[in-house]
Amino acid sequence: MSKQPKQPTAEETVNALVLESRVLENTYNELTARQNILERALIESRAALDAIKGLAEGSSKEVLTQIGGGAILRSAPPSIDKVMLGVGAGIVIEKPRAEAVAILEERTKEYEKTLMSIVNQRNEIAERLESDRQVLNTILSQSQE
Repeated sequence: MSKQPKQPTAEETVNALVLESRVLENTYNELTARQNILERALIESRAALDAIKGLAEGSSKEVLTQIGGGAILRSAPPSIDKVMLGVGAGIVIEKPRAEAVAILEERTKEYEKTLMSIVNQRNEIAERLESDRQVLNTILSQSQE
């Protein structure tokens, strides 16, 4: 004689959905924070690429350099034959301009790829949250009748 699995009660289902929704919301918020960080890194990477490429053209006789606190200095364009790149853990390396541009372009592609992945994950979680909310609303409206 086999026993039939016990069906969860409406209250158990609601509690499980509420718990799942909380976990999904936390995950959604964490992914949103990561997305914001990546978007800033992507903007910074693109700005660095634009600056290096713009300085390579040599059309400017003067550049403005931010030194913090809202202060800006005028100066002659720096030599960009060699570019200093941060590679993580506070380590900076010097690379020829062409190699630095290639590294920055690769970083930019990686940021874009990772950003798209996070956006897709967020969209999936948002769909799941909406689905859970609809099920919760259905259960609650049935229990009130």
